Amino acid sequence: MKGCFKIVTRCVAFFVVFSMIFSNTSDYLRRPDDESDEIHAFYDESKDSIDVLFMGSSPILRGVSPMVMWEQEGFTSYIRASALQAPVVTYGLLGESLEYQSPELVVLSCDNIFQAYDYVEREGDLRRGLDGMKLSKYKFQIVSEVTAADDRQTLLSYMFPLFRYHERWKEIDWAEAKPIPLMEHSFKKGNVYLRGGEPQAYPENFMEPSGTPAPAFDEDTKGYMEKTIQLCKDKNIPVLVLHLPKMSWSYEQSLAMEEFAKEMGVDYLDCDQEEIRSQLNLDPAVDYYDQGHMNLIGSIKLSQWFGNYLDGIYDLPDHKNEEAYQSWNEDYQEYAQRTKPES
Repeated sequence: MKGCFKIVTRCVAFFVVFSMIFSNTSDYLRRPDDESDEIHAFYDESKDSIDVLFMGSSPILRGVSPMVMWEQEGFTSYIRASALQAPVVTYGLLGESLEYQSPELVVLSCDNIFQAYDYVEREGDLRRGLDGMKLSKYKFQIVSEVTAADDRQTLLSYMFPLFRYHERWKEIDWAEAKPIPLMEHSFKKGNVYLRGGEPQAYPENFMEPSGTPAPAFDEDTKGYMEKTIQLCKDKNIPVLVLHLPKMSWSYEQSLAMEEFAKEMGVDYLDCDQEEIRSQLNLDPAVDYYDQGHMNLIGSIKLSQWFGNYLDGIYDLPDHKNEEAYQSWNEDYQEYAQRTKPES
């Protein structure tokens, strides 16, 4: 009996020591990434403390500021988005998120519904969305689909990123190197803002009827968007399908999205429709980073309007004077300090 106990004890000790070494080495070798960090920092939020979840790709990642909406309206929100996020990643991230939070609203960006997703060409984008996720059945499901489509990518390398980044040891100055663990807490709540950018101008006849049909939805992308919406419906969570300002967008695409939302029984908001654009009062020469993304100035302006819109439509709670949410006021102070205009 004593012999068995010793063997078990040694195995447990070996596993603990191996895990510590493995984790520490991964922190040295991983490539720092704001998007992975923000996705990971979500786990630090108190259970069932988030009122609105934002899911999707880079326009929502860059264009929406939860901190601006908190300061103005008092509701809490978090963005779990990444650049060129695959629809299967959005679906899995939402499923995982709903294990931690019971939001009053899910906002889902819709721009990529017209595009097929190439797992072979988009490994870097996939990893930005996945490296910040904890090990879970949702991560396993996502990775299983990716690796089934591209046999050069492996399940092991996604579940344990050290196996993907191990060759970086050649690039590292070990005398100066420091471990860079994934971020534990975010004052930005998932937002990755962009400063500056090039002055833009709306294309001629932007958002006017052209007589040209919208491109067809990609069936795989549409299928995942339907499944993502159904996840929310199963939990009685309202969904807002959102299109944020983006100059490569058309009147016909907007109509197609409006019809899709109607068929799915969810709300739709297109910030490029003329009525909304006039309310936003965005200046393309100042408020855009490029044709598809807001810069920091634009994201603040958009979020002020959007926070008021969401609160008015969905009657979201105001937690600003609640003791349990005072850390949000502290996070806002850091956000305000970090986003001051550069001198």
